[in-house]
Amino acid sequence: MKYKLITSDFDNTVYDGERVHPEVKKAIAAYRRAGGKFVIATGRVFASILHKLPCIGEVDDEVIACQGSAIYRASTGEVLERFPLSPELASKAVQYFESRGIVCHAYADMAFYTAEKNPLSEAYADYCEARPTYLGRPLSEFLPEMAFTNKIIGILGISEIDGHIQALAEYLGKEAEVTKSSPIFLEVTSANAGKGNSLRALAKRLGIPMEQTVAVGDNLNDLSMVEAAGLGVSVENGVDKLKQKADLIVPSVTDGGVARLIERILDNDL
Repeated sequence: MKYKLITSDFDNTVYDGERVHPEVKKAIAAYRRAGGKFVIATGRVFASILHKLPCIGEVDDEVIACQGSAIYRASTGEVLERFPLSPELASKAVQYFESRGIVCHAYADMAFYTAEKNPLSEAYADYCEARPTYLGRPLSEFLPEMAFTNKIIGILGISEIDGHIQALAEYLGKEAEVTKSSPIFLEVTSANAGKGNSLRALAKRLGIPMEQTVAVGDNLNDLSMVEAAGLGVSVENGVDKLKQKADLIVPSVTDGGVARLIERILDNDL
């Protein structure tokens, strides 16, 4: 078996919003029995993905969360690697969003924070099954009290978000990575973070050469790890830019595409 490590996005890659396809669960278990490591790499805060791991079945203990800004051990909550935003970059990102009236969140491992209760944050909390701390004051005032910041996100309308990606990236400069994780989530991490750099750090920690790694995802926030991996994969429901960069496209999340990928790896067809 050529590929010893698979890092997979969660939402819309293995999880369709309601379930993980039974064939995907079965394939992951078979891959792990064959000696492979299957690791989730998600934009979700650690507390959120921790609730969801049981629905996948058998996965390895390492988890890449918060848009690649940290690697955790799921069984203990131990932080294996962390790539936080600098206080200056976190402050600039929040100022960008606040000055434009855009709802934004700041993340730190198990928790996330926002200025006040609002429908967008409530909908986000319901989706990820993790509740924010509502501060009752601007997020920019609270940031200096945070020991570190994994990432900042802004929640925008579908028609607005693309126009802000380049503008925010130019505003923050090369020390930040700005990407879109869904049609409405604009995410800011350190340039040292991102799923691609976390994949490299994890592979090094595990002693697995990058040419023996696979990364699979569906959105722009998965692009860095798809490009970094020995084999970069998009599910069919992925965005066009990701599919253009991927080495392989597998069926959609609802059709159990990741199972087809793993079956080919186990059959030495890749």
